[in-house]
Amino acid sequence: MNTEMIFKENMAVFSERYPHFSSKVGEIGENDGYEIIRSADGYPNVLIRKESNQTVFYDPNDPVGYARKYMEDLKIKFAPFVVFMGLGLGYHLDQYMKHLGEDRNTHEIIVYEKDIELFRLALHVSDFRDILKHPNIHFFVGDESKESFVKLRTDIFMRDPYALRSIKIIPLPASISLDNSYYLEAMKVVKKAACQVMVMMGNDSFDSLLGLEHMFLNLKHIFSNPGINELYEKFTGKPGVLVAAGPSLNKNIHLLKGLEDKALIISCDASLLPLLKKGIQPHLVTSLERIKEAILFYSRIRDFKNTYFVALPILMPETIESFKGKKFIAYRDYKYFEWLENDKGSFHIGHSVANLAFQILVHLGCDPIILIGQDLAYAKDGDTHVRGNIRGSRDEDIHKRPIIELEGNDGNPVKSQKIWEIMKHKYEEDVASYQGICINATEGGARIRGTEVMTFSEAIEKHCERSCDFQDIIDKVYNQFSDNQSVKDEIERILYKTRDTCVIVEKTIGDFEDALNEARLVEQKIIRPFMRGETVSDMDMDQLLSVEKKWLELSEILTPDNDKNLFEIAVQTLNAYDIWLASELSFLKDIYTDPKILSMARVKKMKEWMAVIGSFLIFTRNVLKKAEVMIEEELGET
Repeated sequence: MNTEMIFKENMAVFSERYPHFSSKVGEIGENDGYEIIRSADGYPNVLIRKESNQTVFYDPNDPVGYARKYMEDLKIKFAPFVVFMGLGLGYHLDQYMKHLGEDRNTHEIIVYEKDIELFRLALHVSDFRDILKHPNIHFFVGDESKESFVKLRTDIFMRDPYALRSIKIIPLPASISLDNSYYLEAMKVVKKAACQVMVMMGNDSFDSLLGLEHMFLNLKHIFSNPGINELYEKFTGKPGVLVAAGPSLNKNIHLLKGLEDKALIISCDASLLPLLKKGIQPHLVTSLERIKEAILFYSRIRDFKNTYFVALPILMPETIESFKGKKFIAYRDYKYFEWLENDKGSFHIGHSVANLAFQILVHLGCDPIILIGQDLAYAKDGDTHVRGNIRGSRDEDIHKRPIIELEGNDGNPVKSQKIWEIMKHKYEEDVASYQGICINATEGGARIRGTEVMTFSEAIEKHCERSCDFQDIIDKVYNQFSDNQSVKDEIERILYKTRDTCVIVEKTIGDFEDALNEARLVEQKIIRPFMRGETVSDMDMDQLLSVEKKWLELSEILTPDNDKNLFEIAVQTLNAYDIWLASELSFLKDIYTDPKILSMARVKKMKEWMAVIGSFLIFTRNVLKKAEVMIEEELGET
């Protein structure tokens, strides 16, 4: 088969899976700076001439043997994720797949190739069709490495998130020599994407317990107000404006005046007072922070008029009660809200109230969604918030944190901080999955990839032309809400369910105590003597495996198939340590190859997990018992 036919068949497969990249590859013509040379045994190699430099990609005498030896010399033990920095003609990738991949438990392979012309040449000399269409091999060719972040974060790394500590990055020497800065940037993107997965998957267990406690304290609000899901798709195709509290809001806040019948306006809590001071009444406002200061966002307001609060029951009851206007209830996607059996609509959100507000607009059907005040960066004068914010325009606590640089909406770097970067990445994930148009009309701040950048006045002129009675739609939905059962009946139902769930949690605590005692005994009788140099017998191995069996049994107890109520009430609190253990067990394979030592290391980690999970089950039981007393007292008063 001649080279043009090989290229044509490769491109047919590549175009189907990577239409965005393939168009760029197809547009590249031949380049005299790339010359195919052959080794003595006929294998293709490539000579690359760039300016005054010449690079032979592989060993001239044996390119395949060179690639195989390079891979073996890395001495990789365990590699669920492998990232190749460079492709060349594909020999390193081919040798890894043939000789190492299966033995190293590799599930996903990611390939970055900066040089489109080199990639095009590779498609001329080898049959890549099986590799290009393989669902677990992913190519990023030619584009900025930053463009791969969302794909890594939302798809590739989510396929086995517990193994992310064992990512192996394989730099091809010639590729690094030719495009070092690109591959350094690509490595940063891989690291940030992996970190973002762990940040978004994990949670603070004590924070989750606090949210569970708040859920019980907010039962009256939950059952006496409609859910935000009653508004889902009510504004399909209508523009939505998300007003965050960044310092750039000072530039265009005045443009919101009179826009109430042209766009659905949702305000973050910190933006509400600045808006009201300008005579602007948003349709919705929402909060996310569980701090006492959040009460101040609403306690100073005497008349909420037509603004509705989208209230999350994880908030402090005082925060919800400080809002004296009308409310819709929304859940964070925590399983203990499913335990309530009263759906109000839930959202998968990040660390920012603005991320929550964006998800609300998406579910309400808004298109486009226009962002203003979403700086995610310091203003040039150092301000962090819009004027009129209750915390002032400059949060000095934020200024104590390390400063980083992000790409700005105007192409220039802006000063920011790590938490804002995490929020930015969550925006980029949400925008990538959003089917509509997202416009960043912040007029300053950090770039959010996937958004269209324009001024707010341009966005209004282009997308906010038609009138719609947004307020009337919201009012009608709210007024149509009526309880099928009284609030008292619903709270009584929760009381019985609380008692039943508490019995299950108590029994599970006992199961964990028994398993933990066995694990401690095994550590005392086997692991510690081994560390002193004593021999591990086959009988000892059986006891080690018995602890692992107990761990599997306990893990099964905490699944929805075993007991749905136990799972829903506890999983959010236990999630962080489940993630920790899964990550630790995966990483141990990177450290230990001896099966006996590996088993002992696993048992030590499992013992720690049993102790921590058991403790959090005790805390969960205590929250349930406290809720039971609180509900009984409340029902006694009604």
